[in-house]
Amino acid sequence: MELRQLRTFELLARTGSFTGVARELSISQPAVSAQIQALEQELGLRLLDRLPRGVRLTAAGEVLLGYARRMLNLEAEAAAAMLEQRGAQATYLRLAASPTIGAYLLPQLLGQFKRLHPEMRSIADIEPSSRVVEALQSYAVEIGLVEASVEETDLVVAEFLSDELVLVVPAGHPLAGHGPISVSELQAWPMVSREPESGTRALVEEALSALGVRLAPAYELGGVEAIKNAVLMGLGVAFMSRQAIGLEERAGLLVPVAVEGLSLRRPLYYLHQRHHHLSALARSFIRLLDGLAGAEAGGARKPTA
Repeated sequence: MELRQLRTFELLARTGSFTGVARELSISQPAVSAQIQALEQELGLRLLDRLPRGVRLTAAGEVLLGYARRMLNLEAEAAAAMLEQRGAQATYLRLAASPTIGAYLLPQLLGQFKRLHPEMRSIADIEPSSRVVEALQSYAVEIGLVEASVEETDLVVAEFLSDELVLVVPAGHPLAGHGPISVSELQAWPMVSREPESGTRALVEEALSALGVRLAPAYELGGVEAIKNAVLMGLGVAFMSRQAIGLEERAGLLVPVAVEGLSLRRPLYYLHQRHHHLSALARSFIRLLDGLAGAEAGGARKPTA
């Protein structure tokens, strides 16, 4: 297998178009077909089903695609490392972040970092925590930012800030302006929750379970903004990151409500490959995150895994 063949295969899997691949690689369409056919012949497997409109990966193609992306990402990492050896510095910072961090904290972090590195450009993916881990393990990104710790021995996991989850209700709700409520009172109101694989939801359910409460969500929505809008429309109450409701809280549109016996503070983590060459930009970004951890804790924090 040659890298140029894998590059062509990955691009074809992503775009589904022989013509589009030929245009992007500045080669002829027959040359694209020849590379794919040579790859299939070498492996003794059909990788693609040719359809009237585009292509579809076979089971073997799906397996190869994961390896191809890892190899191509590793090639890009090697090129960046050699660039640094020549005294130059890569200008791209490749990140992945879970939804709350990506939507509400990452822009602030990148703004601070941009002042330190004006030449910096960032490629950031916003994905659930599990997908952030996958992106790191496939070398697609250098640093991940997540809201729940992960148990992966090949990753360094370190806290950099903390966040608070609060129960929020819309302005005018009977609980708005109310003192702390009991968990039994909480059960009287429909709950709007994140999707089942959400780390935020897992944290809330674990804390409530410790108090003997199990809530069945009235609505399950993917995405912080969808939940926020559902609460604003009066569909229910929700536990949300304090960072996510800052604007609405200041505008008086959403009101936090304390729940007796319930404290939902969670650390936020950055992740990177344990045995992975980090670019100079990535190392500088980690120093920024460690500085935030030190400022919040009153001292430097150590990696937790």
